[in-house]
Order: sequence, then structure tokens, then C-alpha cells
Amino acid sequence: MTLHRRTFISAAAAALALPALPARARPALAADFDANVANAPLLRAFKGVTEANASRSAEAPLLRGRWPAGLRGRFLRNGPALFERGGERYHHWFDGDGLAQQFTLADGGVTHRARLVQTAKLRAESAAGRFALPAFGTSVERPLPMSGSDSVNTANTNLIEHGGRLLALWEGGSAYALDRGDLRTEGPVAWRADLRGVPFSAHPKVDGAGHLWNIGNAGEKLVLWQIDAQGRLVQVQIGEHPLPFAMTHDMAVTERWVVVPIPPVRLRFEQTHPGPRPFVMEAGEPLRVLVMDKTDIRRRRVFELPPQMVFHVGNAHEEADGSIVLSYVGAPDAGFLDHDAVQLMRGQMPLSAAPSSICIARLSMTSGKAQLQTFDDLVEFPRIHPAWVARPARWLTSIGSWSTAAGSSMLHGVQVLDLQSGRRERFDYGRDVIAEEHIVVPKPGRGGERDAWLLGLVYDGARQRTVLNLLDMAAVADGPIAQAELPYAMPPGFHGNFVAG
Repeated sequence: MTLHRRTFISAAAAALALPALPARARPALAADFDANVANAPLLRAFKGVTEANASRSAEAPLLRGRWPAGLRGRFLRNGPALFERGGERYHHWFDGDGLAQQFTLADGGVTHRARLVQTAKLRAESAAGRFALPAFGTSVERPLPMSGSDSVNTANTNLIEHGGRLLALWEGGSAYALDRGDLRTEGPVAWRADLRGVPFSAHPKVDGAGHLWNIGNAGEKLVLWQIDAQGRLVQVQIGEHPLPFAMTHDMAVTERWVVVPIPPVRLRFEQTHPGPRPFVMEAGEPLRVLVMDKTDIRRRRVFELPPQMVFHVGNAHEEADGSIVLSYVGAPDAGFLDHDAVQLMRGQMPLSAAPSSICIARLSMTSGKAQLQTFDDLVEFPRIHPAWVARPARWLTSIGSWSTAAGSSMLHGVQVLDLQSGRRERFDYGRDVIAEEHIVVPKPGRGGERDAWLLGLVYDGARQRTVLNLLDMAAVADGPIAQAELPYAMPPGFHGNFVAG
């Protein structure tokens, strides 16, 4: 199938490119963040790194407990980290340039390495000495010329290893390959010569055969990628987007289908001044769930659910009658996207976020009807045991906020939810902590869904250090069985994975 590469590049570039902007609007200042954070010291974690201090490596001494002998491999993390240049500061958390991190666990010890992903955007702005290209939530004055979506690619959302490649992923551009040893940037990946710059999103799923499935969101078009276990392109398909220019972030797969939640949220491209870009959740518009046949995405169905903002998916599977069960985290509005992620960059504690809760949608492929079940919680970053992708997973782990003592909407604990009974098991790290995504790491030689560890980072605000935590998935309430502390703090990130060995 021949793709029109220019279609994708022009759509992605148009979505971010704005005309030259007047200088009268006040930019975000680093000094403002420094002043505000005195009243919210936990947010010092969001100060970020500089190009001079981002590259780091160190031993992470054991803080307490003991690392299991069977836990060997590399814990990968990615997230926005460079937020300031020339005294100015990004307006939105999602805009920071990506920082790849790797924790190597072996012989009872932990070593850490971090590097900024050297994207074309980072290099161009480093040479210019200023913010010179538009970002997801920040417009700029006097933007540099853009040649496509990779001109603004921050490679800041996920870090995965697949088919022998280490890949830093972003929402709307190419994957960036990194050296698996020292994280040096090798460059953008083109799965085929005519596919350079075609969006390869940040939340791929790997099925039981080891095939990686991913979407690419490019304005009015939606792409479906299939990469085999050896990292070779099997197929790429193009289809119409059911809600053009909507924020399409995550996806799931079943044995037959690709399942894509599409919230009714669009970016206001008509803004004509520098500053934070507002996001619009279209009033009265439903949450659409696009279901596409893996072999031919023209065979599709769109389900409608009550209006919700969705960032992240837990899993999907097919029932005996052909219905699809989809787990995800949904919120009633886009308050975090439009307000709270901006407050973080100002050094102000976000307090307005509406509860984002675990939801279960049952989609009938025969009747076209959808049923929705919502749990009463405030969580994000759902994960399942990787062997249960596209299977009926019972246990869903997430990071949550449930203690009023925490005093904010910052996530401060880890939770495992039994999707059958609704029973929860939780561990609270405490009020002076920001918890990041915890991933599920299978125990070697064990086959049960809860025969796994949870591995994740927290920022300890009292110590101003980043701490690596290991919990037993079958006994989460007991807390970490091992912790290692870095001799420095790293900015809270988004997503990552574990590579055994």
C-alpha cells in the first residue's frame, strides 16, 4: 500500500506551526517558578534539568530491604525534563524535551544513567539559545522554519525496547533510536524509506506473538502500524480519523481488533499570542471508541460513550459472544490537560483536577451498543501483567491519590484493583511524595497474573531525592520490599518498561 508521506508531514506541521507572534504577551519566566515553588516545595521536582547537568550516571545505594536474586534487567523511563531556556519556561508540562533514563539491576545492586534525547528540535534550540519551535502546549515568537512533524518532536513520552532497538517515543512523530548501553541518540527511525516522519505514537502494545501494534495520529488521518518481534515492518495502514485533530493518545489490541479511545478534545490552533495553548473539550460530544479490524482498518465501528477525557488504556479483550471489554482511565473534563499541567510549570500546586477513575466499557459488536462501569477512585497510569495483553486480565495496577492528608491532587500511592470484585489493595508513600507510573515485572519461572513485582519511582520531597521502589504485586499493602535512592532528584516522568536479562 503506497502512503502519501507528504499528507502526514503537512498535517502534523500545520497542527503546530503558527505565524510570527507579537512580543507584547508576557512569557513564562523561570524566576516566577522559583518564587512560587517556595510555597509548594514538593514541586521542586518540576524545575527540570539543563543541557549541562542532564547527563548523569551513578550507583543507587540500597535504602532498605533487599533486591530479589531473580530480578535482573533494565528499567527504562522517559519524560519531559528540560523546561527552561534563557530565563523563559515552558507553559505546559508535556512540552519539556525528553530525558531517557535506565536503571540496571544486577547482582543485588542498581546503577542509573540519564541522557536527553538529542532530537532535531533540541539541537536547533540549543544552537538558537532560546525556545524557537512551537510545542504541544506553548506557542513561541519568531519560530524557526519547520520541515515536518519531527521538527517539533520532543521524544519525551515513552521508552521501549523492541526487536533489538531502544526507542524513545512521542505523540506525533518518529520514534528515536537510542544506544542500549549508554543512551546516546542514534536518530529517528524510518520503518521504510517513504515513511520518514509519519507519526508513530507513544503507547504501542505487544501481543502474545511478540508483534508490536501502534497508531499514528496525523490530523484527519489515522495510521496503524504492525512491527514483528524482530523489529521488521509487517504492514502499515491508513484510514480516516473519526474526529480530525482530536487528541488520540493510547490504544489497545485484542486478538482481532485495535481499540482506540478518542476523547472530544481539540487544541485551539487559532491562538495569536505566545503563551499556553488552551484545549477545548467539545460540549456535548461523546467519548468515541474506534474499533478497527487489524487486517483491514476500513472494517471498523465507532461506539459512543458519555463525554470523558481519556489519556491511558489498561487493556482490551474479546468475550465469547464477540463483545469487546476495554479498561481505561477516564475523567469528566480536560481540567488536568488545560489547567493543572500548566500550574505545575508555574510552581503552583494543582487543585482543580476532576477525579480520573478506572472505567470498564463493554462494546457489543452485534448491536453496536456500549455499557459503562466506573469505579470510585482517583488514579492514573494503569498497567497490567504484560502476558495478559489482549487477554481477560483481572488485576489492574495504577498510581492514585486517596488521602486528604496529601493536600493536593498529586499522586502519592500505588493501587492494585481486582476488576472482578472491585477490591483494592493500596500502599501510600506519604504526603511529601510524588509517585510515578509503576510497571508490572513478571517473576522468572512463574505463570500467575499476580506472580509479579511492581517497579516504579517516587520523588521524595523531604529528601529531594528520586527513589526506586520494588513491591510484590500479590502483597502491595505491605509496601516496598526493596528501595534504592539516587544521589540526586530527577524530574517526574511519564512511561517506561522493563527488559529482563
